[in-house]
Amino acid sequence: MDMKRANAITAAGVAFLLTSCGGGNSTIGGSGPPATNATPGGIWHGTESVSGLQVTGLVDESGNFHFLRGDGVQYVGAATVSAGSLTANLEGIVPVGFVFSDGSHHGTGSITATLQARKSITASTNFQTDLGTVSTGTLNLTFDALYNRASSLTTLSGNFTNPANSVVVTVGSNGTLFSQDPASGCVLNGTASVINATYNVYKVQFDYASCAGQASALNGVQFTGFATLDNTVLPERIIAGVTGQSNNVTYSVVLQLNRT
Repeated sequence: MDMKRANAITAAGVAFLLTSCGGGNSTIGGSGPPATNATPGGIWHGTESVSGLQVTGLVDESGNFHFLRGDGVQYVGAATVSAGSLTANLEGIVPVGFVFSDGSHHGTGSITATLQARKSITASTNFQTDLGTVSTGTLNLTFDALYNRASSLTTLSGNFTNPANSVVVTVGSNGTLFSQDPASGCVLNGTASVINATYNVYKVQFDYASCAGQASALNGVQFTGFATLDNTVLPERIIAGVTGQSNNVTYSVVLQLNRT
């Protein structure tokens, strides 16, 4: 499903967060702690057949997921696993300032897949935008051993910079998040927290205040999602995907920031 830029809200208010997701340089493999009850937990990489774009999945041990597509679209939901089969209902959400090609901001769909825990996910996908455009395809994902890196707020803390505009996001040793974008005036405040100290997926949540102009629609919006800390590249980077709702429109923000 292709996207186009929307006229209602530009990406300026959150431009320091919006970027395509990498992941191609991460270490791929199946080593590390064994999965229990075929959990889908992991960091996953693959390519979506419909768009041809790279997808990075952040999935916790309970099956909650954020799949981040290379253009900033996110697919979010919760997966259920039984006897090696994975199923999930999902929502598809465009990045701030964009719509799907038919004008939709949002859609719903499903995944049916075969899971080899800590190895691979082979999925069939079905998706329909809110305006009725239907697409079906495949998504083949490979487990990334980066997931097996232990997580802690101390490990995550520091200053991280968006290479596109030099805006700094500060992660405190207690998990606090803070940033201010001089261009839009948007102030970000939030928290990061450890989900499971054995694995490299964090929960993140934040909101915006003081946004000016078209970005003012984001004031007070609560964004929630997942993040991971990628130390397989230099500089080390945070990759995250969050979603939030403003005026009955749900938006995707994909974050990639380099440690400074």
